[in-house]
Amino acid sequence: MPYIPDYALRIQLDLISDKLINVLKVKGITGNLNYFIFRTIKHLCKRYANYAHFKGDLLEALTESDRRHLAPYEDKKIKENGDVK
Repeated sequence: MPYIPDYALRIQLDLISDKLINVLKVKGITGNLNYFIFRTIKHLCKRYANYAHFKGDLLEALTESDRRHLAPYEDKKIKENGDVK
């Protein structure tokens, strides 16, 4: 879950991520987001444990995104078109 109880830290992270989001809105995500993620891994994941945690966080973020954004769309389409038999 993407929840941070430290409100001050959350504000800091929001300011940084807002800058990245604004750049990616203008320049596009294709390739640019990959570059950012790889560069982050390169600088933060010098040890296997750090890489494993980073990878786990990426997977959890994708899973949460699926749950919040894709699942409602899929449910709507099932109602419209019928489920797989």
